Amino acid sequence: MIMKVSIKNIGILGITLVALNACQNDKKQQTNDTLSVVETKVDTLNANAEPETKPEPDFPKSGNKIEDLIPQYFDTDMEASGDLNHDGLEDKVLVLVNTRDTTALRPTLVVLKVGNAYRVDAKSYAIIEPKYRKDGYLNYDYEEVKIDKNGQLIFSQQSTGPNGSLESVFKYLNNELVLTNISSFAMGAGGQTELKLDLLKGVFEQTDINTMKEDMPSKTTTQKYRLPKTLFSNSDPRAIMIKAFNDNGK
Repeated sequence: MIMKVSIKNIGILGITLVALNACQNDKKQQTNDTLSVVETKVDTLNANAEPETKPEPDFPKSGNKIEDLIPQYFDTDMEASGDLNHDGLEDKVLVLVNTRDTTALRPTLVVLKVGNAYRVDAKSYAIIEPKYRKDGYLNYDYEEVKIDKNGQLIFSQQSTGPNGSLESVFKYLNNELVLTNISSFAMGAGGQTELKLDLLKGVFEQTDINTMKEDMPSKTTTQKYRLPKTLFSNSDPRAIMIKAFNDNGK
């Protein structure tokens, strides 16, 4: 993705959600490429990331058990349960990890309960970044996926390094799982920046906090910013927020 992110913006944001140089997280695995501004190409307004050139594993479309939906050489890294489509049945969301390459992109499956079986309703490689970097350290210190009582699907990632934090929210509207909100937070030299994007209302909000002053004054700006409907299967929350900041950021 070739984005116009100025040196000033990077210094303030450290984000904008992009790992320019991941700091040495002390949680190292036995041996990922971070999805960065330079390495990820955006080709549409939805900020879709180009798929990897590696062949995609054979994902079953339905099964009698959740285990039937997980391809060979994949394990469940994170999961959540709840009623996503408000039909009274417990659905599942699975974030999978490639057991042979934990630096590879992690597929995320949205699985709806249909009677006594399960059906994969949506799949994405761009919602959650790879678990580990190529140097063997975690991309994020904390990650969570959950389905709240209102049927919202929420992904949260937090890091003390340049990745900062990122949260994305999805909801079924008219039988389609769409991206509704993104928020991010990052600390840079002399400041902190919080960004919020409400895709349904078409509003972009930026709050800058000056940590160089004792009273830490903050300034918030809000702008109208509308994007086309963004479905779960073809959305990249980090890339979308980067674009929103480049289009509207101060």
